[in-house]
Amino acid sequence: MPIQFSVESIEYLTEKLNNGQCLSDESLAYLTLQTSGLIFNLLQDACKVVRKCCRNEITTEDFAFALKLYHLEPMYGYNTTSNIHHSLFHKIKKDNRILYHIDNNIIPFDDLIIAQLKIPFDISIRAHWLAINGKQPTINENPIVDRYIQSTIRSVPEKKFNKICHILSIEQQIYYKELTEICICSNEKKRKQALLILSSDSSLQQIVSRLIIFISEGVRVNFTSISTFDRSIILNYLIQMSDALLQNETLFLEPYLHYLLPAILSCLLKRRVSHDHWSLRDLAAKCCGHIIRKYSTAANRLQQRTIDVFYRILIDNEEKYAWSTQYGAFIGLCQMSHKVIIQIVFPLVKQLGEKVRLISDIELSQKMTEIVVKFITIAYRSIQNENECNEIKLYEDFGSYFAPLIQHQLILLL
Repeated sequence: MPIQFSVESIEYLTEKLNNGQCLSDESLAYLTLQTSGLIFNLLQDACKVVRKCCRNEITTEDFAFALKLYHLEPMYGYNTTSNIHHSLFHKIKKDNRILYHIDNNIIPFDDLIIAQLKIPFDISIRAHWLAINGKQPTINENPIVDRYIQSTIRSVPEKKFNKICHILSIEQQIYYKELTEICICSNEKKRKQALLILSSDSSLQQIVSRLIIFISEGVRVNFTSISTFDRSIILNYLIQMSDALLQNETLFLEPYLHYLLPAILSCLLKRRVSHDHWSLRDLAAKCCGHIIRKYSTAANRLQQRTIDVFYRILIDNEEKYAWSTQYGAFIGLCQMSHKVIIQIVFPLVKQLGEKVRLISDIELSQKMTEIVVKFITIAYRSIQNENECNEIKLYEDFGSYFAPLIQHQLILLL
């Protein structure tokens, strides 16, 4: 049965609150209807709270919670949590007048500072991960079914617990050991078979984190080693492993890029690795371009951050970076996309040609010239339909050193 207040009661309350001024009949009728509906809805919501709490009696907290659902202030002074049969209001009767009041004791400020107050927490919602890569993180919001496991994890310190990783089976450990040993062995046939497994096997996800750490640590150890052994051989094998993993479409490598990408960039931009380091830089640039094209998003800005590193190396005029490092930065930019070559590399070619002209090392000069002409020619030919290829424009864009070489290469490609 719905609740219905009388118009006279609403009229009496409005006169009291409005200094004796009356409202119109239409306003009183509308206000009575709205008040009756609101009180009815509040009582309904309070009854829902009672049913959810499996109780039979409604309390003032239930009604206060219903008021909060409608963004209304609760009724202060009524609380049945501590004592259901007594309210916080106290009655004083004097001179035939009744007054209700609340005992507000004066608390000294010094006592308030010293006291350890418990801050009441309101209802709140907190976001957390239910699972990460199919594994449920052990936090307070995710309950653990097994009590023995729960007690064991609670006894482990937090610092040690963060280092615990997925435990491999004996078969997986043997598989990982054999695979990594074959990938860096001198037997070319076995090594190619192992790289084929890395590029096609879908069961490597369980050990992919260890494979990437193996690559990262291998690059670090070989760069810090002072032995006379040609390190470029092992580094080539490690970068080939990276290339094979990146070709495997069934693997999810994004969580491990903070290990993989620095190792690849180290091989690409290192000042001096060995005498035969050109193939290593070419393969590292290919892997870097693959990562940028596949995993770069607007959120992580991976492409822009990598371009900034390469661009800073190429525009350096103080000879701070070696030519081998500039070679790696140039080929790293060119391996990203034709759009990067056209927008970023094209304006740098003219200045780069003047610097290459002054190189005394014949091998280095030939390598820089070949790689610039190769990528610039391919990118320029892709936009040749829009921009007419003529000798004057080539000299204006690429300078007197690279323009005739690019023009000659364009003629050969016709």
